Amino acid sequence: MSGTPTPHSRKSYNDPNLRKETRRSGQLPGWCDEIQGKVHAYGTDINDYLHTFVPSRTPCNVSAPSMTLVENFHPQPGKEKEMYDPLVKILTAIVKDFPEDKRPSFSNPHEAKFPFPFSQFSKRHHPAKPDLVMSFPGDRLPAKMDPPDWSRVAMAIEAKDVAGKDPFVTGAREGSEARAKRIAQLAVDARSLMLAHGYLASYLFGVYGSNIRIARFDHTCVVASPMIDLKSAEGLRSVQEFFWRFVHPWEGGPGAVLGCDTTFRKLTPIDEKWLRTQLADEADEMLADVNLREGRLVKVYDEDKPAEPKTFLLFKLLDVNARLFSRSTMVWLGIEDTRGAGHSSVGVGGPSVLRVLKESWRQVIRIPEQKFYKRLTDTVPANEWYGLPKLLHGGDLGPWSGDDDLLAGVPDCPGPSTSSVPRPEDVPHPMHQTFSLRLCGVANAKYMERSHVRFVVDTVGRPLSRFKTTKELAMAMRDAIKGHHVATRYGGILHRDVSSGNILIVDRPIPDKPDCKGVLHDFDYSSMTAVPPPPGDAQSALSEAPPLHRLEVDENDAEDAEKFKERTGTYYFIAHDLIDPDTITPIHDICHDLESYYWVLLWVVLRHTNHTAGITCADLFPFGDDRTAAEKKYNWGHKMRRSLTVVNNPPLTKLLEDFKMLIYFSLQEKMAGPVPLTYEAVLRVFDEAIARDDWPSDDKAIPFTPIGPIKTNTVFPGPLHTGQAAQMASKGSKKRRRENDAEELESAAFLGPPSGTAEATVCSGTSTGTRRSKRARSGAMPPPSSRVTRSQSKRSGQV
Repeated sequence: MSGTPTPHSRKSYNDPNLRKETRRSGQLPGWCDEIQGKVHAYGTDINDYLHTFVPSRTPCNVSAPSMTLVENFHPQPGKEKEMYDPLVKILTAIVKDFPEDKRPSFSNPHEAKFPFPFSQFSKRHHPAKPDLVMSFPGDRLPAKMDPPDWSRVAMAIEAKDVAGKDPFVTGAREGSEARAKRIAQLAVDARSLMLAHGYLASYLFGVYGSNIRIARFDHTCVVASPMIDLKSAEGLRSVQEFFWRFVHPWEGGPGAVLGCDTTFRKLTPIDEKWLRTQLADEADEMLADVNLREGRLVKVYDEDKPAEPKTFLLFKLLDVNARLFSRSTMVWLGIEDTRGAGHSSVGVGGPSVLRVLKESWRQVIRIPEQKFYKRLTDTVPANEWYGLPKLLHGGDLGPWSGDDDLLAGVPDCPGPSTSSVPRPEDVPHPMHQTFSLRLCGVANAKYMERSHVRFVVDTVGRPLSRFKTTKELAMAMRDAIKGHHVATRYGGILHRDVSSGNILIVDRPIPDKPDCKGVLHDFDYSSMTAVPPPPGDAQSALSEAPPLHRLEVDENDAEDAEKFKERTGTYYFIAHDLIDPDTITPIHDICHDLESYYWVLLWVVLRHTNHTAGITCADLFPFGDDRTAAEKKYNWGHKMRRSLTVVNNPPLTKLLEDFKMLIYFSLQEKMAGPVPLTYEAVLRVFDEAIARDDWPSDDKAIPFTPIGPIKTNTVFPGPLHTGQAAQMASKGSKKRRRENDAEELESAAFLGPPSGTAEATVCSGTSTGTRRSKRARSGAMPPPSSRVTRSQSKRSGQV
């Protein structure tokens, strides 16, 4: 069971190691790459844009603005800040005749820093500094927002002093850093608004001199309107028309704006009181570090009962992928709302059971995640279910929200209208499935659009970064590996995205598996065989397994669609062979996921324990450059002498050493070639370590914050200070390093392959793609013993 990895494109940091990576300058290179091919200007007719991307059922019935509003508005080069207050007055006057409950207000907070919407993750991301902000309908923003936050902001406005700074102008250089910086500024605001309010799409204004662009962001791209001349009567009316439509969305109750999710709302004081009642004696402990203003109430739709959604109250965010043009996954802790439709009673309904809810935006060409859970439910015997959560409710929202399916309901590539005559009526497109790329006429857009997913699983857990003891960490990872084995053995499912965020420490014993301490979840990047594999162990039976499922598109399109899938795997934890640009024809297989478990364990240890590694995650896990990332992993895994000691923790130290030995043999290029990782070998090193009785009893995770610049000869605080001597000692003459390398090879030849790996030479894990040796990277082919041809791969069942 295997699959060819999809191409990688660099994105902005989501879990930075260094403080500089959290700053605007550190995030910019990732944003520059992330917006490539995702910026589109739609047509030349503003009316066509409004009817297509800003739909409303309610005609604008207020008088057009007077030209006197802008007669004194004269933006000057180099005087951007002088534009802000006049713009506030102009925009306020444009909406002054709106009904009071629909009238927004505007504010100039340009000196304020708006933090990332979720306080628990705010240290990972730099704050936003919008030039102007707009309120929700009927709200009046104060002159100064103290402290600044997104809760009352419905829309952001960024202004530049001259028209030449318009990043959406036709012919602008795609890779221009200045252009990318201006678009990234809008994108950061859009991301913050979408996360804070659960928007399905976010609208912003870009003001460039006296011109305006409307920018509509979703999770695939940004679509900008034609340029609007603010100093013309038509331009003023178009701006007014936009605001009218924005506060009169196609659907939604009081206070709703365009882009709102009608299956979502913020928590009220009544909700918070009911939540505390349901949590009872655990309320104070569970809500101690929770900001309930960030919580939400959401509907979850079951595939077999789309007309009977269930409501869940989400109060604690466990993990978030903050990238805008991505899956944007969020994992929440919550309870089912059992109060009924009114939501007005307090304390009504029986005791609630804690659940984990996942929300994301999957590529429509990928297999829906609920199909993987269904395969597991159908194939895994009850007594064999281990290390995996069970799906309780949910799936794709698009088909169940009253919208037609994307691929059936939107023309292939309609493109913008060329007519200047406004269309007679608006056409609302499915908001829970993106459609922007197709409407912009982007080739192969149907492969890149996304669908909104929301579902609930039964197992409640904590991220690995919050382990209470290191033994708990090891046990959780071992059980997640067992879950991976169960999925491949019975379901024919390969996870393909083992990461620190996709393994949860079980917080509450699972009734039928009380000894299970960890689960592997998040299968939306997974692949599976066309039918379940035959009985037997995954790594011996799958050589006869049917090929993997193709994409969720017509068979005739499947080959073309492959290259539009996002690369599977969280960047830091991708196996060496899959990220190394010098590896020939890599095939994502079981052994690569097992290798990812090692990088996850090492990542958590480096961040959250007191150790003597002499390096940090920033040193070992560089972000964005595939060659550098591969070399770092190869050098660490290939050098057996380079290891770490977890202070006062012999079992974890031994576990890391033994697991690293398996990695060492899997990366071998000399001797007899690599020895692939197997479940048997990996689980053995975990079981042996966990069985020891000298684990510390009080060594909970050390909190991690991105570190600042590292200076030579500095004594580091916390986990780093004990590693400084080891780091310095590892340096020496080239001659000595060559001697060390020779000793390692001799030692490896003497020791032979690690226990449990010698016989693992069949089927999944055997062919990992040909790894070039240093000689091969300079032009020579690798030795025959380490080459595996495509035909050999096919004969071993790897398609």
